[in-house]
Amino acid sequence: MEKENKVFGIGFHKTGTTSLAQALEVLGYKTVHGDGKNSPLHEGTEGRMLINDYIKKGDYELPTFDIYDAFTDNPYFSIWREITEIYPEAKYILTIRNEDEWIDSCVRYLSGRRVRPMRKWKFGKHANPAKNSASKKRWLEEYRKHNEEIINYFEKHNKDLLVMDITKGDGWEKLCPFLGKEMPDTSFPHKNETSSSFVEKIKGIFQ
Repeated sequence: MEKENKVFGIGFHKTGTTSLAQALEVLGYKTVHGDGKNSPLHEGTEGRMLINDYIKKGDYELPTFDIYDAFTDNPYFSIWREITEIYPEAKYILTIRNEDEWIDSCVRYLSGRRVRPMRKWKFGKHANPAKNSASKKRWLEEYRKHNEEIINYFEKHNKDLLVMDITKGDGWEKLCPFLGKEMPDTSFPHKNETSSSFVEKIKGIFQ
């Protein structure tokens, strides 16, 4: 696939990134979701460098770029600036959700789970948001900073950015026109039915 046809989901995990990955698959994109078990750079894959090994040495031309068409979750949202330099004409999608719902979801999901290398690389001693109030605060700060910096960057550089709140019902009607795809005759992979306007929500997120 040509560089301009690549798609990057650059929203934090637990913002509907799994739903986005599934939707991109439905639209025909060969998609990798984070450093999952199906990723060729999964931490358990014998004889391969881990994704964070490439990043630590400053090599952002990840081998997955040659294998897949679309990318969601970590590490892709963590190195979005570097990716935009490599793929300036690609499509970028920022998934968001209410920050209170988001951090509660992160705490519930990660409580009791081991800390994987990618989270330790990004958050250091605060890699588990369920550990204490300081870690939870750090995650919220990073979430706000991440979203704000992306929005400001794309506005400043006059680049297209699709912002989706999948948890509030954003689906095919936003995604397909942005990607130039026909709407499939199937439900978008999420359960919420209520749609949400980013313009209305974003003010509340960053106030």
